[in-house]
Amino acid sequence: MNNTKSAAICLWFTLTIFMAFGTFVMKNYVEDLEKELNQINAKINDDVKSIHILKAEWSHLNNPERLRNLASKHIDLEPVKAEQIISYASLPFDYEAETNSRKMLARRNLNEKAHSDNDLRKLAKAQR
Repeated sequence: MNNTKSAAICLWFTLTIFMAFGTFVMKNYVEDLEKELNQINAKINDDVKSIHILKAEWSHLNNPERLRNLASKHIDLEPVKAEQIISYASLPFDYEAETNSRKMLARRNLNEKAHSDNDLRKLAKAQR
């Protein structure tokens, strides 16, 4: 009986030690996670502040009056002259040149084919 009683006491003592150690490890782990969470929250707050500052700067930079002043200061624009205006039809387009060259090639091929057909007919008549 003494033997089972001392074994039970030893078992409970061991379990208590394991539970205390587990609780200590868990407490340290939770503290580390809380530190990490606080760092993340601090970074989020810094980012929110930075975004707020950037929005204020963007509003200032996109102020129409400021942009108008900068444009008049740095861009020398003059009114459009009549000589600068041309019709849309007079603009040269690359696809028109390609289309014209294709048409010319097609005509040349048709002419060559017609000549070769005539030559074949003449040859056929000569053989008869």
